[in-house]
Amino acid sequence: MVDDIMTRHGASVDTFADAAIASRNMEFQIPQILRKQFRSDATILQNPEPFLHSRLLIQLICEHYVSLNKGKPTGAVSIDADILDIVDDATTEAKHVADANLGIAPEVQIRSADGPFVPPPIIRSWLHHAIVEVTKNAMMSTVEKWDEQPLHQKQSLPSNILIDVSRDTDFMSIRVVDNGIGLNADRSDKAFRFAASSTQKRWDRIDEQQSYAAVRQPLGSLGVGLSLSNLMMKCFGGSVSLSNNQSKSGCTATLRVNYNDDYKALN
Repeated sequence: MVDDIMTRHGASVDTFADAAIASRNMEFQIPQILRKQFRSDATILQNPEPFLHSRLLIQLICEHYVSLNKGKPTGAVSIDADILDIVDDATTEAKHVADANLGIAPEVQIRSADGPFVPPPIIRSWLHHAIVEVTKNAMMSTVEKWDEQPLHQKQSLPSNILIDVSRDTDFMSIRVVDNGIGLNADRSDKAFRFAASSTQKRWDRIDEQQSYAAVRQPLGSLGVGLSLSNLMMKCFGGSVSLSNNQSKSGCTATLRVNYNDDYKALN
């Protein structure tokens, strides 16, 4: 029963993304005078967050019961996680995906503040998913810029990616800094728009890859990775943001999670 529900909801985000893409393509094929009515009839596609939130929670509950049945004391909903362990696991997964699809994966340097790092309230699988997404994107951008370099100037390997973990009074921040091609207007516009991708080719799934995310990784080039990651972080008072680096090429993705325990009860 639980396995059937997991299978059904595991593909629901992919299916919903395909429907959103088809809807946008259809909109441009109908007369201008009818487009306003078309948009009002497709309300769920204009505001997908409630639907996505419910699907994420159903998938998480299913994973929770499966984990309990396998003897894991906390199931899949434990919020007391080792942040640096999550970062390390997510980085390893992102490198596997990049290596399988791009033929090479940039090295990653992980840097954190000294002393014990108290974790904020967060679901491990959701933070894992968000870190994989932004790191995967950083690797793709870095390799793309590396490929564009003239042969006589090309370094033997792409530049490294920096992941910086820090905290202040209210938030934990994870910054993923790359030296890739950066954000142009098209990438910035589509970055957090559900089912809007600036990439033409989907990432291939890795058969042996086991995802810890509430939705299966990777969701290649459907344009759902960042929007889902941002939704997951918003459930805990956080966010995902992107910005071009000021003093050098590339982009910085910042994940923020609130230390306010009230979000445990609210979400």
